[in-house]
Parts: sequence; structure tokens; C-alpha cells
Amino acid sequence: MKLLLLERHWQTHRTFASEYDKAARKVDTALVGKGPSRAQLHRWTSGELKGLPYSDHCRVLEKMFPGWTAEQLFERVTDDQAAESAPTVQAPDVPGAKDLLATIDQRLQAPAGEVEWGTPEPPPTPVSPALLDSVEGVSEEARHLGRHLLELRSVLRLSGEETAQLAALSGNIVELSMTADIDIDPDGWSTVIYRHQLLNLSDRPVTRLAREVWFEYTEKRLDIRPNADSDRRVMIQRIHDTANLSKFALKISPSIQPGESATVGFTVRGGQFLEDHYWRQSIPRYLRHYTLRIRHRGAGQLVRCGAAEEHPDGSENSAEDALMWDYEGDDVVMTLTRNYLRPNQALTLRWDVPHESA
Repeated sequence: MKLLLLERHWQTHRTFASEYDKAARKVDTALVGKGPSRAQLHRWTSGELKGLPYSDHCRVLEKMFPGWTAEQLFERVTDDQAAESAPTVQAPDVPGAKDLLATIDQRLQAPAGEVEWGTPEPPPTPVSPALLDSVEGVSEEARHLGRHLLELRSVLRLSGEETAQLAALSGNIVELSMTADIDIDPDGWSTVIYRHQLLNLSDRPVTRLAREVWFEYTEKRLDIRPNADSDRRVMIQRIHDTANLSKFALKISPSIQPGESATVGFTVRGGQFLEDHYWRQSIPRYLRHYTLRIRHRGAGQLVRCGAAEEHPDGSENSAEDALMWDYEGDDVVMTLTRNYLRPNQALTLRWDVPHESA
């Protein structure tokens, strides 16, 4: 197992725990978050373990390493045998032009349900978009998206596996990144700035992005305005407003054409944090990178700070491995990041600061 971890670049405890949870969700969601501790993983890979781990661990490990039994994973290998007998785990090759276009064409007609999402592999050598022209039997829409996807792969340095995963999401609007920057003044009034980097993998232009924002305390109607640094013109279309909730849409001009990516954003003012300090982010579509940054001015110190990730099946696990917090003078600064999120997931960051005595 140690050799396999090294070849897949999964040898750090953090990376191993992430891959373990991915496999655990496919075996039994109750096993998510139940992976080995740092010390336990060391025993597994140092040869100190006598026998095999508990059966639940074995089930997850066999899902992590298809084709390997738990017994094989914990076999001892000498240094002399390693070069000869250790299995070679190859990083996935760049998908061939024909396979790439066939996947896009298929997903345009029937967008995928469950697809693999996320990879630790480094980016391989780029493939020339000219190869796409020689492929026969696919639609022009698929060929068009394929060119844009290979260009994006080069710009973002995507791995071959991640490029194939994006191709499997054809027919969808994918968010390459979503950032939320929240600045809270000493009285609790906030400014929230959102930025969405959208990738249109459908066969229709994107003209609007539906959103909603909720606060426990507000000052009249929330003030929502487009960001000046958006790649497109953005107009805020108010749909429904209550004392605490605003549903609205970002109308985008010019539209984001199939294969194109663009960043749009908006700013919200008028929400206040008083007693319950938390921010819950729902995930409406496939999201590659999410970043939440919060600055609570004049808070002095933290009493508690934690983060949780919710899954579409209702299960939940800690996200504190991706949470950082610090002090800058009297300000509290928190950052939560998460990668490869799916529709109907949610992230929640909760914190508390000392309250003034009544």
C-alpha cells in the first residue's frame, strides 16, 4: 500500500483522508470521517501492523485500490523486490480526441448523473486541438466545446483526468470557482462580495444566474449591486424580497456562449450579524473551487470556530481540515476552502466571539 500511495501522491495524511472519504461514500456513508488517524496510517505503511485493520477499513481500502485485496495491500515488500514486483500505477492519459468528443456529444444529449469529480494528478502534456478536426461521427457542437475545453485545460493546467471529468459534465453549467468575501464591522453590519467563474458546457448561451441571500437581521431591503470587475455587464433582477430574504438573478450581457467561461459577481449590503454567527453556502451546481473569507472587525478573539460539509444524501462531515483562522489586531480573519463540490451539497462556517454583558 505504501508504494501505491507514493505513486498516486496520496502519502500525506490529509490527502489520504480525503481519498478515504471519497471511497467510503461509495461503500457506506456511515464510514465517512472514520478513516485512520495520522499515527494509525503510519503503522499501516511502516509494516508495524500485525494482521489486517478492522473489516470496515478493509472494505474502504479495496474500493480505493480497485483490483487489490486487503491482504495484498498489507503484504511486505523488500527494497530489492520493489522495482520488480511493485505495481505501476499510471496517471490517466489525456483522453483521445475521439473519446473526448464522443463523451461531450453523449452528455449534451443526456447530462450525467454521477461522475468522478476531483483528482490529485499533475497535468500531463497538452494535446493539440487540431486532432479534433480529424474525428468523424460527432456533432459540431461537441467539436466546438472540445476546442474550448482543450484551451481551458492548457490555461488552467488541468490534468487529463480532470479534463475528462469536465467533458462528462457537458450539458451543464459548471462553476470553476466561487468566492465569497464577507467584511463585518464592529456593530455586525456586513458587506458580502460574491464572484462566480462560470464555464458553459451546455449547448445554449447563459443569460442569467439565479441567486438568493438570507440574513437573520437586516436593515430594510437588502442592497444588491453588480460588481464593477465582472467580465460581462450584469443587471440585478429582483424576484422576491422579504424582511430577511432576497431572491434575485444576475442578468448577463453579452451572454456566455457554449464553451466560454466568464466571471460575474455582485455585492450585498444591509445584513447584520448579531447573536448567531454563521454562513451557510448551498451548492447549486458542480463547483471546482470554493473560497469563503470572513473578516470580523473588532471581534477581539474567537470563542469557537468550526466548519461542516453536507452531502446530497443528508450525511455530514467536518470541513475543519480546510479551515484557517487568525487575528490581525482586533480583527478575526477566517478562510474556508473546499474543492470538487456537487449539486445539493452545502458548507457551513460557524464562529462565536465574546458578547457584551447586558
